[in-house]
Amino acid sequence: MKKLFSVLAVLFVLGTTSVFAKTGLGVQFNGNISGGNFLPGASVTFKLNKVPCVFAADFSANNGAMNAGLTADWWIANPVIEGTWHYYYGVGVGAGITIVDNNYGGFAIGPRAVLGTNVFLINNFLELYAQGAWQPTLAITSAGTGFSWSCFPVALGFRFWF
Repeated sequence: MKKLFSVLAVLFVLGTTSVFAKTGLGVQFNGNISGGNFLPGASVTFKLNKVPCVFAADFSANNGAMNAGLTADWWIANPVIEGTWHYYYGVGVGAGITIVDNNYGGFAIGPRAVLGTNVFLINNFLELYAQGAWQPTLAITSAGTGFSWSCFPVALGFRFWF
């Protein structure tokens, strides 16, 4: 946990320099609603200058399973609802790995359809958002290969824009 905070602190300091103009950096609390289970986690979310995707890198641990993943979402549009309140939709890709008790492992990947809402505060310095996605997923594990149509990641978070 100390390493995560150290990395966030370094990125925050670097984000205040002109090198990262129009760069977003934040944290989101997320989960995956799949098969009636909710698997919680947290992610670092970021948007790099001149790169069209919004990224989230996550790590979660639940009942002996460790999961790490990365998503890249391209927002097709972010129209205004009213004032600084917007909604967005887009497409993307998500990938992850899972390790359970060092005996079982797997890799999963899938396309994403993303829908969310966000509000920009403090002269567009702070963004608060909530989003959901549909991510049909192909999983290749030590137990075999499978495909799921019912993978629905959700997130609630914030980003600072520099």
